[in-house]
Amino acid sequence: MIRLLCVCFFLWSISVFSQEETSVIVLENMPLSEVIKVIEQRYNVKFSYIDSLVDDKKVSITIDPKTPIENLLKELAQKSRLKFKVTGNNFVTISSFNKKDKVFVCGYILDEDEKPLKDIRIFFKSTRTNITTDKKGYFERTEVPYNSVILVSAPGFRQKVLSSASFLSGDCPKIYLIHLQEEVLDEVFIQEYLAKGITQNKKIININLKDVEVLPGRTEPDILQSIQLTPGVNNPYETASGLFVRGSTPHQNLVLWNGIKTYQQGHFFGMLSAFNPYVAKEVNFYKSGVSARYGDRIAGVIDITSENEVTDHFRGGAGFNMINADIVMHTPIIKDKVSLQVSGRRSYTDLLETFTYKQFSDRVFQNTKITDTLSINDENNDFFYADYNANLIIHPSANQKVEVNTVYSKNDLDFRRSDDSASFNDDLVTENEGYNVKWKSSYADKVSLDINAYYTKYLLNYQFITRDPNIITEIESKKNSVLDYGGELQVNYKLSMYQNLSSGYQYSNNNTRYAFVTTTPGYELILDEDDRFLNTHSFYTEYKFENPKNFYLSAGLRFNHYTELNEFFIEPRVFIQKYITKNWEINTSAEYRSQATSQIQESVISDLSLENQVWTLANNDQFPIISSYQFTLGSSFRKNKWYLDIGSYYKKIDDITSLTAGFINPISNTYQNGQSSIYGLDFFLKKRFRNYKTWVSYSYINTRNKFENINNNEFFPGNWNIEHTVKWSHFYKINNLQFSLGWLWHTGKAFTNATEIDDGSEIVIIEFDDINSNNLPVYHRLDFSAIYDFKIGYHPNIKYRLGVSVLNLYNRKNLLNREFRTTNSLNNQFINADIFSLGVTPNISFRVFW
Repeated sequence: MIRLLCVCFFLWSISVFSQEETSVIVLENMPLSEVIKVIEQRYNVKFSYIDSLVDDKKVSITIDPKTPIENLLKELAQKSRLKFKVTGNNFVTISSFNKKDKVFVCGYILDEDEKPLKDIRIFFKSTRTNITTDKKGYFERTEVPYNSVILVSAPGFRQKVLSSASFLSGDCPKIYLIHLQEEVLDEVFIQEYLAKGITQNKKIININLKDVEVLPGRTEPDILQSIQLTPGVNNPYETASGLFVRGSTPHQNLVLWNGIKTYQQGHFFGMLSAFNPYVAKEVNFYKSGVSARYGDRIAGVIDITSENEVTDHFRGGAGFNMINADIVMHTPIIKDKVSLQVSGRRSYTDLLETFTYKQFSDRVFQNTKITDTLSINDENNDFFYADYNANLIIHPSANQKVEVNTVYSKNDLDFRRSDDSASFNDDLVTENEGYNVKWKSSYADKVSLDINAYYTKYLLNYQFITRDPNIITEIESKKNSVLDYGGELQVNYKLSMYQNLSSGYQYSNNNTRYAFVTTTPGYELILDEDDRFLNTHSFYTEYKFENPKNFYLSAGLRFNHYTELNEFFIEPRVFIQKYITKNWEINTSAEYRSQATSQIQESVISDLSLENQVWTLANNDQFPIISSYQFTLGSSFRKNKWYLDIGSYYKKIDDITSLTAGFINPISNTYQNGQSSIYGLDFFLKKRFRNYKTWVSYSYINTRNKFENINNNEFFPGNWNIEHTVKWSHFYKINNLQFSLGWLWHTGKAFTNATEIDDGSEIVIIEFDDINSNNLPVYHRLDFSAIYDFKIGYHPNIKYRLGVSVLNLYNRKNLLNREFRTTNSLNNQFINADIFSLGVTPNISFRVFW
């Protein structure tokens, strides 16, 4: 009775145009609960809802009985931002929107002068899809997940971050973009570093592989090749995996795949990355200022992560180039809760030898027995590589996420040859596999907890088998294995708007083995072997203060305890960045790091001259724990589409050995302990025009090594030292066609020259010049690439990409390395091993995305 009286009183108080059944009722700023009562009477429907859901909602609406109830409910949903759903005859349920719901999004993109902006990129993060505006600046999209993040970005403008929930009003709003030079200071951020998709913030280079533009010489976004375009990163041998970061050797880099340590990062003996770029989502690369969270290595950190969001539809891609083919699929299993991403990539080089493969194989197999078969009647070389990935993503609730990852890569070489009396077989296999489980949870918007566990295994197995004629007479083998497992617990606490604190514990157990064995039917001779394990317990804490207007500080402390070695290291890390003006900042860093796992240059079995480095653990005798200090000072300036960055550094590495440094004393071939001193300068300048951009970098690196009982205990140039490097790249885009051109120039690396060779007796004797006192000729090459994106038919979610690239466009013959040595056999012979670069190497790729 009371409810009826209230309704009657309410109807009397509103504006009524007619007392007939067809009267129009206008309600202005009325509580939604009262509006619902009117609709229930006028349309003879019943609403079901929770009172607290509508208590604070007020709407203005015109109720015309001629209007269908569906249209009225749609208008109510737009104005109240609630979901109205007809659930049966004359029943309507009111609920909140969630991410399962879809909304319609539209708008107009304008600049500050109300001018429409054409071809502006609108990125929908939840579906990872893009659309662009028309000539009126208009865009629209149906079926957009509710509350999805929408990024509006354009060159020269400040990025706009929106939510699809803000479009529920039903209108197509005007969205204004602001030119970058009018940014306020708290938005200072280098939006683009080398190219689109590659950004730098606080000296961390981030690569978003889904957005990366074409890079010189590459039709696909190779992860490690992209990193090599940054200043301070060199590679004397033109490989993808051999990254020499600011004078450090590749084995001193920490390379993670979803938190899994990797011990081999290359395919085709390092010429290609072992990580499928279409599986990886993003890469964070550190040259300095490394977080206290990262341990176990003393040089660069490459942290690769794959997709970590549950997909709501089936998507993926497949493609091929002149060496391999691959496929990637990401499919939902339980809607909005569980999805699975899987991929596979394999070379077809064992089935078809293309022109690209022949150029790569000429580079890889030169100066090996594979190319030296003059006395052999029959030979066959089968080689292939493959990698596989799987990623299970579980999102049980808004603040909980679980990921299960696995990665596997393999290289397999089977080289056979025979003559009239014997047959010979070189069998070389390398494998790297890993597994990881990660659990992320957040509490009260201030505290988050990360727990992960990993297991990784690396295997190198080489056998040189001699048969006479079909009976095995001798096997010379080289084996190297690493079993590494561990876990991490990290707690993050947001102290305030500007302050964050994180702490964690890490544990790892590493078991490393190697053995060099010669086996015959009558005996087994172990030339060298090692089998040891090491438990490492690490605690770290890191404090970050970030006032985006003028200051950033990251200060961390890491404690490493190497149990079996009874060694304890305290490793401080600090990075400071200060904004002098909104366009100019300076930065500095200092860090101390240690490393107990290293690679040594193997020289016992070198018949094949491939994969001659093996992993070993530090011990208290021959191989001490390596430690490193690094200090940096730099500055950057950005204005009017110019960007300038300068960084200087000094690095000191203690307790290296001549084997871990890739250096063997040419006089005695024994290992010695020593140290390395490195200082250098990185210079980077970039200018962007409308559709064209160019950047040039210069790096100076001076590496000096000193070992006991070598060179009179005086410093001499490092084995990989390349003092001067220039990288100049260009990019141009017209519609859906992208072009890239890059020129690389550097001085030749150091080498030790032979001054006299005495081969008059049975034993060849070589007299050497001063160690690394000579340099190879200057290296330079020009690379080109182009990609074209297009669509076929009326399938908006399916697109295609055709790519063409040429490495070493003018076919420069560069000398990469020069060594003088003798064979290990009784028939001692002199070897002059010159390694030359790739010749002109074209490649073609085709890919489809869905």
